Amino acid sequence: MKRVNNNYDTMVEAIEDLKSRGYTHNFNVESNGVLSEGKSSRKYLPSGVELHELHRFEGATNPSDMSILYAVGTDTGEKGTVVDAFGVDGSETVSKFMNHVAQKQFEMGK
Repeated sequence: MKRVNNNYDTMVEAIEDLKSRGYTHNFNVESNGVLSEGKSSRKYLPSGVELHELHRFEGATNPSDMSILYAVGTDTGEKGTVVDAFGVDGSETVSKFMNHVAQKQFEMGK
């Protein structure tokens, strides 16, 4: 079943659903431009990552509190999420990384 981007009301709801679908790793994009997870020594370049979904959220009390949740898969089969601020507060490092990963979020079967 194809998932639609931005189909959750809250980030907590999105993370819980993504976890139930196997997106269990909490990834970070390091300042040197690689994707990593704190408890693993594996590092991923953008060429080893696919973007499956993305979801944007605004803060309930402050619309300027914007965040984005990326659901990604790696070439080793790990799936997880990356969270970043959205808009002017967003990380340039995360944006650059995500601009270079394969964009699979609109394909069927992901």
